[in-house]
Amino acid sequence: MFPALIAGTVTVAILGPQPIFWLFAAYFLLRVCCLRQPVVLVTCCLSLIVASGVCYVNQCQTSQRTVPDRHPVAQLVKVLPDDVRVQEGLITAVGTDIQSHTRECLIFSARDTRLLNRYKRLDRPTVWRVTGMIQPVMPATNENEFDLRRYYQQRRVFNQVKIDQPPVITPMVGWTIRDQCHCWRWQLSNYFRHMPEPLAGYCQQLIIGQNDPATADTMASVKRLGIIHLFCISGMHVVLLVAILRWLGVYLWLDREVIDGMLFLVLPIYLIIAGGAPSLIRAVIMAEAGLLRNLLHFDRLDGWAVSLLAGIIWQPAVLLSLGGQLSYLLSFLLQVMDRQLTALRQSFLLSVASLPAILSYVFEFHWLSLVLSYPMIPLFSFILYPLVLISAGTYWLLPELTDLVNQLFLVFQRLVGLAATLPGEVVFGKPPLWMAVGLFLLTLWVISSHRQLQRWGLLILAYLACFLVIHLPLNGEVTFVDIGQGDCILIREPFNRRVMMIDTGGKLNFGSRRPVPEHNVATRTSVNYLKSRGINHIDTIYLSHRDADHIGYLPTVLKTMRVKRVVVPAGMEKQPILIRKVRGVDQPRVIPVTDQSPSIDPGIKVLHPFMPGEAKNEDSMVLTGCFGGSQFVFTGDLDRAGERAVLDHYPQLHADVLKLGHHGSRTASDDRFLDQLRPQWGIISAGRFNRYHHPNDEVVTNLHQRQIKVLSTQQYGMIRYVYTQQRGLWQTTLKGGELKWTLPNCLNN
Repeated sequence: MFPALIAGTVTVAILGPQPIFWLFAAYFLLRVCCLRQPVVLVTCCLSLIVASGVCYVNQCQTSQRTVPDRHPVAQLVKVLPDDVRVQEGLITAVGTDIQSHTRECLIFSARDTRLLNRYKRLDRPTVWRVTGMIQPVMPATNENEFDLRRYYQQRRVFNQVKIDQPPVITPMVGWTIRDQCHCWRWQLSNYFRHMPEPLAGYCQQLIIGQNDPATADTMASVKRLGIIHLFCISGMHVVLLVAILRWLGVYLWLDREVIDGMLFLVLPIYLIIAGGAPSLIRAVIMAEAGLLRNLLHFDRLDGWAVSLLAGIIWQPAVLLSLGGQLSYLLSFLLQVMDRQLTALRQSFLLSVASLPAILSYVFEFHWLSLVLSYPMIPLFSFILYPLVLISAGTYWLLPELTDLVNQLFLVFQRLVGLAATLPGEVVFGKPPLWMAVGLFLLTLWVISSHRQLQRWGLLILAYLACFLVIHLPLNGEVTFVDIGQGDCILIREPFNRRVMMIDTGGKLNFGSRRPVPEHNVATRTSVNYLKSRGINHIDTIYLSHRDADHIGYLPTVLKTMRVKRVVVPAGMEKQPILIRKVRGVDQPRVIPVTDQSPSIDPGIKVLHPFMPGEAKNEDSMVLTGCFGGSQFVFTGDLDRAGERAVLDHYPQLHADVLKLGHHGSRTASDDRFLDQLRPQWGIISAGRFNRYHHPNDEVVTNLHQRQIKVLSTQQYGMIRYVYTQQRGLWQTTLKGGELKWTLPNCLNN
């Protein structure tokens, strides 16, 4: 076991990178030295060397295979049929460059229905001749945002190709066994699509590990309830599958040795067909080790250790994902827990043990999650999962039975959705790493002697202390979210006394028929960040004007956050676009204001508009406030004439920090405005590769000439001004040089 623990901590320390885990590796080595068993010590040293070597090779491959910038490319790419996705006019695929053997993500937009159907019908390995722009996969640019680059790198995908015209597709000559497994996976997926929903989605999810949009709402509910692990192919599913196959073998009068041999060959094939998720890799390796247990003379804990070592070699960053962490953690605890425990107590202890990891990635939990696994596991094991397998196997013969089962799953979906709406959801926030590790170690200590109430009291106090640290921070912040081509600014006062948002961001559709997935961007950026800070409410949302890139994500924010009031420039409250945005939700108070209106929030003053308007750019709301000893001015998309008018009304106005108007466009940032405000910092919120070429070169030059330091979300990602009392400091998610290939010349210079 110690070699596996050392390998695991070393990979997290190197690839995380989380240097604190070197201490755990050193501790395990010291424990082994104290055992005075030379064989174990040598094995641990070899494990340390192998893990370090695997990490080094992984980092070298990542560095060598990731392109340095964005440039045109023409190449031949091998694409397997189950790696093609067609959704809402967007075709995505993962393929392997035939020349360099580098895996890449291919993206192509198409509106032709016949063309889209052609990609849906690809049922065998093909070679795509593609031309387009190749670039590295974008990293997370906001704090605590899902890191797409790391996700793809864990799957050995390093680059992204945006295809500019339909690729020429030819059949692949010469298939491997692995290719054939992927073809079987596509055939199963196509077969399941003909089944009624939502049963089809559950077959996709539980048999071949594919997500289905039809079950997205239910998956969100089970995630909220903390039972998502039941719907991700893992150890329990492999155990059930092995049990069913064993039963069939016995029914066919096959010898145990023959059954074990067949399982030994079938499980690796199923690993490929089911998608190869980290939890599934662990489960299959443990099942294979179990089949060889009598031959190799090791116990279940040795099987777990072998699965971890093999998982690290197969996928070095397996412990850097929530799925990998929970899979290995819970399976380890199942091996070492007291066998005399009742199922209810065991389920409860496993839920408590998984809580630190869940909070570090999801930031919230539901009280029901601590006990819901107990009734759900038998329901899933003996009813839901067998029904899915039976329906999948008999649909072609007995479609009436499938329809009946589908009705049962519809009832199940309604019950899960109802349970998810019950009170008890806690937005806990993301614990600091040292706190999460401490909570985990303390939990293991409690589980080791779970009948001692004093230990449980200490664990509860530790969680309470962590909760208070997150929810009552000593500092405040002004945060400019990297929301793309739009504005979204968060203001949080110390101890979370008040939380305000200036604009929500959004995306312009430009007449496209394909709907803009507004919830995706808002959920993974601003809303996700607020939840990571333990915040589930907003006191005031200030909307500068009516443009979609400033208010487009308002419905998402209103649905996911408790909002007291929305403040708009006078006249905007009558605009149909705003009325549509707030319709259908718990509508907060909408307050129209001008510069003569009383302050809504102490310390925040409205400088513009002077009179009601139509909420166009020239009617933008201008705000000013002092935070941490620095005076901020936020101008929305106000044009130069409006800036000069603000100066005429407020000749003493000054600023330490100016959020530049209209994303750095030359329609704003008037020379006179800059000269009077004399800001030290100019903040630009603009999207990468935006069609307007924001920020404007002339504007950036003017800022440099006035020795105004420029911070752009394009270059630095999320920009945070963190303050305590009258002092503050700047923090950025990116250092500034990671995305040079995305920047306009004015920022690169």
